[in-house]
Amino acid sequence: MQPLFINLTNKKIVIAGGGRIAFRKAKTLDGEQAHITLIAPDFTDDIIRLAHQRGYELIQREAQPEDFKDAFLSILATNIRETNQQLAKSLDLYQLVCVVDEAGEGNAIFPAAVRRGPLQIAVTSNGASPKLTRMLKKQLDEQFDESWTGYSEFLAKCREYIKKLSIHSAEKNELLAELLDDRYRLSEDERESKWAYLSSLK
Repeated sequence: MQPLFINLTNKKIVIAGGGRIAFRKAKTLDGEQAHITLIAPDFTDDIIRLAHQRGYELIQREAQPEDFKDAFLSILATNIRETNQQLAKSLDLYQLVCVVDEAGEGNAIFPAAVRRGPLQIAVTSNGASPKLTRMLKKQLDEQFDESWTGYSEFLAKCREYIKKLSIHSAEKNELLAELLDDRYRLSEDERESKWAYLSSLK
């Protein structure tokens, strides 16, 4: 599989399932500004609360193939292996399909991701070893602590400003390279001082 980040804003996403795994997938998609529908005979309290908070649609019955007709992304997360398998076979090849209990039956998977502001680091074993994926995510969580959130936001702001400066491209690249010094990650004062300097440039 090819790693790929996708903008899901205003996309239709249909999740078959109303249990713990379906909730986890819906929670992962929280904040994507997508149109999310969950279909299942029953839903956990967590899903009901999340749906009410975010305006997700809940349909209380068994999922049918036609429910996924116009879905940009289909997530098959029922707790019945045969149901997920049958639904996967019924979907069109052009659709993105995640089968939570058998990655090979779909064409999309959810990697374990570490998010620190604009910075995202994703890792997957393509279903070969979920335990390995969880272990690597834990290591990444520890390596990229919360200091990277403010730092990555700082880098994004500086890059946008530097791009607009009326200076030679070589000078822009030099300024951008300087920002990779670790002191800007570790110190908010250093970031503020650097931003004040950059703001003085025209």
